[in-house]
Amino acid sequence: MTASPRVVIIGAGIVGTNLADELASRDWTDITVVEQGPLELAGGSTSHAPGLVFQTNPSRTMTEFATYTVNKLLSLSADRSSCFNQVGGLELATTEARLADLKRKLGYATSWGVEGRIIDADECGKLWPLLNSDALADGRNVLGGLYVPSDGLASAARAVQAPHRQGQRGRRDLPWLHRRDRHRAGRRQGHRRPDVRRRDPG
Repeated sequence: MTASPRVVIIGAGIVGTNLADELASRDWTDITVVEQGPLELAGGSTSHAPGLVFQTNPSRTMTEFATYTVNKLLSLSADRSSCFNQVGGLELATTEARLADLKRKLGYATSWGVEGRIIDADECGKLWPLLNSDALADGRNVLGGLYVPSDGLASAARAVQAPHRQGQRGRRDLPWLHRRDRHRAGRRQGHRRPDVRRRDPG
């Protein structure tokens, strides 16, 4: 760890790890990532995140952010497995108001460069065979849906492992500190601070 890092990122989950990787890819140096739990599978929300990625948003910036995320996840792999399963995204409508809202969302998607289409109930059932397109459990009928083929499911754990292992192989010069490293750092500095000293479980 450098004496005066330019950036300190707290948390080595999917956000912290990939933020560090993005900065390093832009030639930023003196970046330190600090994690209180084990590296590669931090104990925060990343460890149990469902990983659904829907790109369409009324904000063009947020849509472009999500599209960039999809493309990055598609470029990453860990243990020879992809970090993103591009199965497509399907949002259902069971009321006319909801269907009108999905048509507006399709307008956003088209404007921001994301391919999608409105589909009828039968096609919704074909895309998701477990769906009863005649009537849902509460008796409502599926009227249609918004289908975005490039949406999908991210593997949060792999999306943390891949950039971290790149750093270990020397592709990114990033210090990664987990709790044992911080014990040693605290002792070397000759004083105790809450943010560098934790007691191991048990």
